[in-house]
Amino acid sequence: MEGSIVEYIEARRIITAFCLSQKDGKVHLLTSQNREVVLNKTRICLISRQKYPLDQPREEILSILKKEVEQRENLKKEIDVMALWELLAEDGGSYSPHFLAELYFSSNPSSTQESAIFRALFDENIHFKLKGNKLDVRSKEKVDEYLRQKAQQEEREKEIEEAANWLQSLWLGKSIPSPAKSKQYIQLLKEWCYWQEEAPQAKITKQILQRAGLNLKDHPFLLLCKLGIFSKHENLLLHRLSIPTMFSEESKLAMQNLLENKPDFSEGREDLTSLYTFTIDGPETKDFDDALSLNKENGNFVVGIHITDLTPFIKKDDVLEKEAQRRGTSLYLPDQRIPMFPEQIANQFASLKKDKIRPALSFFITLNEDAHILNYQILPTIIQVDQHFTYDEVNSLLTKNETLQTLFSLALKARAKRLEQGGMIIALPELVFFFSSDNIVDIKLRNPEQPGRILVAEFMILANYLAAMFMEKKGIPSIYRSQLPPRDRVMNGTSKDIFILYLQRRLLSQSQLKTRPAFHHVLGLDKYTSITSPLRRFLDLILQRQIVYYLQEGKPLYTEDELSSFIPYFEEIIHRTNMIFSQRTRYWVLNYLKKRIKTTVEAYILEETQQGYKVLLPDYLLETVLLGPRGKFKQGDKIKIRIEAVNPLKELLKVGLG
Repeated sequence: MEGSIVEYIEARRIITAFCLSQKDGKVHLLTSQNREVVLNKTRICLISRQKYPLDQPREEILSILKKEVEQRENLKKEIDVMALWELLAEDGGSYSPHFLAELYFSSNPSSTQESAIFRALFDENIHFKLKGNKLDVRSKEKVDEYLRQKAQQEEREKEIEEAANWLQSLWLGKSIPSPAKSKQYIQLLKEWCYWQEEAPQAKITKQILQRAGLNLKDHPFLLLCKLGIFSKHENLLLHRLSIPTMFSEESKLAMQNLLENKPDFSEGREDLTSLYTFTIDGPETKDFDDALSLNKENGNFVVGIHITDLTPFIKKDDVLEKEAQRRGTSLYLPDQRIPMFPEQIANQFASLKKDKIRPALSFFITLNEDAHILNYQILPTIIQVDQHFTYDEVNSLLTKNETLQTLFSLALKARAKRLEQGGMIIALPELVFFFSSDNIVDIKLRNPEQPGRILVAEFMILANYLAAMFMEKKGIPSIYRSQLPPRDRVMNGTSKDIFILYLQRRLLSQSQLKTRPAFHHVLGLDKYTSITSPLRRFLDLILQRQIVYYLQEGKPLYTEDELSSFIPYFEEIIHRTNMIFSQRTRYWVLNYLKKRIKTTVEAYILEETQQGYKVLLPDYLLETVLLGPRGKFKQGDKIKIRIEAVNPLKELLKVGLG
């Protein structure tokens, strides 16, 4: 090989070189670009039969190489690749450049002719494919497929260029016509915002953005805001999880049919319309799903807990139930409410509105003065709510209204019994957000330990407990909620210390759903289920229907296997809901803190980490990381931190010691 002109492939280019030496399977080459390289000799594709003196001056060798390359390139342009392919296509096969040159030129081709053939077929790369040192003849089918792929690649390249130019112009504020495929390009941006690297077409989206000179982190979202497709506070997690925010046309038609053909729900129900009943909710509430009543009987108290009954309106497997199942729960976010049912159901004819006759599932519980359960009864009823109270009204009327006062006293005693049984009251404050248009104005903490809220919470817990007891006793298949003991206890029953409450919540075990009852260690109850919010939770709707069907038909509607099959779905709904609520709450807290950069706030040390500390901002129930030397603080220490940087979209909060 020494003294020969050789060719090899590098970066999909043919390199022509002069072989200076050969030893131990390696060749030392001088390329036409005056570069010396050492290669494994197996990389050599062509070797000229003519040899040149090794002792020539370097300039002379380079001159010979350049002249040879020029000749080979010129001859390459004369090669009719299609004619050669048509000769061989039917038989196929794999051929050396020498054989192909013999076939095309003559029986004794020159090295220049061999190279010209090699170069022509290699560059065209459609009808022949290089494989080792030989060229495979592609079949007609393979050629057609290759041409299709090539056309698709060229079209893709054209689209990338078009999209990049359009997006770059949009970003720079230039006015240019939208391309025909603008909707597709917008969809790529949306999917990137939702899933980043996991987006279905992440690769092409990255190519478009990079060619447009736009970064992958902020520009896609900001471009969609510029186009008016996203708001500046778009909830990306809703899109990522495919949470529907509008009701389907099919659901709207079913809703309209229900409005026009309202079912008669009076049959098979006890008429309680003369019983004084009332609701207690927030001032903004429209979907009233529970009411209370109180009577005295033989020195005891009969508490009525009345849950709106959806069974006359929402039938098993109908359109509206399927829509509710798709959603799983109503979402109450700081800036948005996404109901499980259309407004006409949730806020109108299934809501326990004042002076309106409504179907209900009523729990009548006889309690003595110590709130000990003497007896209970569950009935399908019709009721007519007499009064709507707000939580604040209950708080102010407590000393004046004997009914409210009695119920509150019984609620406190029922709570005390749960605490005696190992229950816990983790009454962390609730974050209340105040908005002006789509901008956050303020955040305040609302104390849940107010009489009105305690009263309602305790009697809803009691109703769910009795529903669980009833279904277990009657052998009615159900889904029960339970919770293992916390990983550790840092409080005895309850506390008013926000840090202790938060720390205890972090130590809770995950709640569980099962078809057999088990102890709920946070509630302090040996069995528990969930039926008191059928307007807001699909689980409650299913279990309410199970009880009502049993009471009216004498048998359960769902088997244990059917309910068991629901459990993974309900667990996913709980996980999804918690994730959405947590993420959106954090987003708006961070938006508020953007206005407080460089200010100091209080924080508690939650735990030490490898980088520093995990801390809690108690005014916002927000965790973040404080970087710094370890060993300086211990859990529970109260410190001052400074807000240094905030990016709500990236969920970023950077703090330093204040």
